[in-house]
This record gives sequence, structure tokens and C-alpha cells, in this order.
Amino acid sequence: MTQNSYRIKRGCLHNLRVTASNPASQDVVPEGLVLPEEMMAAADFAPYEQVIVTKIGGSNWVNRMYTFVLPGTGDEVEARGSIAHLLGPGDVCCMIAGSYLDQAQYDRYVGDGYDVPTIDVRLYPEEETVNDLSKAKTVLEYGADTQRVETLSPAVVERRRALPRVVLSNLLSGLRIEEVERRGCIEMSAELPIEYMRRAGFCPNQSIFVYNASRGGTSAESYVVPSLTKRTVGISGALSAVADIGDIVSEAAYVTNTDGLTPTICNLHHEPALAR
Repeated sequence: MTQNSYRIKRGCLHNLRVTASNPASQDVVPEGLVLPEEMMAAADFAPYEQVIVTKIGGSNWVNRMYTFVLPGTGDEVEARGSIAHLLGPGDVCCMIAGSYLDQAQYDRYVGDGYDVPTIDVRLYPEEETVNDLSKAKTVLEYGADTQRVETLSPAVVERRRALPRVVLSNLLSGLRIEEVERRGCIEMSAELPIEYMRRAGFCPNQSIFVYNASRGGTSAESYVVPSLTKRTVGISGALSAVADIGDIVSEAAYVTNTDGLTPTICNLHHEPALAR
């Protein structure tokens, strides 16, 4: 029998104010949204968890993109890489993490019989110019029922392990686009030298997100294939609208699991280039 899988919200962090923005980050992980550790804990976000980030007051529909969250030190909320073109200091954004329910979990969830809550953490930027977590409203959602809490108890966090996380599994950064094919998807979508794929742990045809650190824009989902002849970094078809020759991009793959995961990180700015 086919097993259905239903995507739902796992947790939200609403109305967080960005304090720093760095599109040309020199960190080993030059992409993502860096959050204070207490903010991560309040929303039960894990390091490298995928989130949809929405910019409050963004223009038209170009006000959201996929990225991942990283724990930082201090109180800074830093946008790195491509998302730094969307969010600047002072901007207010929301982060939404997703999960998946199997059929039995889903039936209990819609029937108000599921004891694993989703989370909403709500800040109020119209009242504050800083991210004051002590004034946040935290709501646990059990289907149609809600419960206001001051903090997440260890018991709630443990129960929420039943909700899988979507987390980063592979990140390849510092790629410079060398070839663009605009006529269509003839031989490639996102094409990489096989040595780069091996370094980052990508397999052929693996689903990836492409982030343009040079110009930003929305995150684009595609698949990666090896460049067996030209040994170039290339894109084609509709993906050619995401980046152009000379742009610096990152490519990221994600996995769904209920345990912690240490992703494979490969930043070419910190590693030797390929011999041509």
C-alpha cells in the first residue's frame, strides 16, 4: 500500500529583525541565516535546518526564499550569501520550518488526537527595535487546539522528535559559473566537474537548491549532473535565469530525518582549485 506523506509546519519564528547582512561572507559556511542560540532553542530549530524565510514588506511575490539556519554567538541575526541580497539590517522576517506526517500521524493530527505540537514564536517589531525574546509569545499548536507557554519544556522537545526535520546534508560553496546554456536543458541542469561532486558528496541527479551569492534572487531547485567532458561549472534552461557567467553560487542538498546530522561542507574558497 502506498504510504502518504503530508508536509506541515514544524515551527515558526515570526517578526525577527535582521542586524547584519554579508553577501560576500568569508566564513566556511558562507550561506544561511545565523541566529542567536536562544532563538534557535525557542523555536526548536536545529543547526542547518531548512527554513522558508519571508521578508515583511517585501515587494510583490519576490519576498521569500529557502535557506538554512545556523547558531551564532551573541545577539546578532546575520544574513549570509544570497539571502543577504533579500534581507538587510533592520529588515523584519519570518522563518518557517517544515516537517512530514505519515498517514497515521496525519489522521490523529486532524482529529485533534496527536500529542506532538507544532510551534509559533511571535515577536512584535512594531513595539521593539531589538529582538527581545523575553517579550515573545510562544504558542504550541495541537491540531486545532493551542496552548500558550513561557518556554519549551524538555518533555515537549522530546515529543517533537517524532516530527522529522529537513536539514542540510551537502553544501558546495564558492562555485563560479563558467558556462550558461539558454536554449534549453540540452545536456545539463546544474553541471559540475565530477571532482567537485565527489568533494561535496553529491550523487548524479541529486535534487539541489542553487543560491546566487553575487546577485541574490530567489532560491532555485534543480538537480546536479557531472560534467564529464568540459569539466566546467554550468547551468542551462530555466536555471540560466538564476545566474550568469562569473557569478558565485552555492549548491545545497537536504535530507529528512529525526536525528542530528553533520552535513558535508565544501567551500572552494578554502580549498585548492581543480587542475585544468
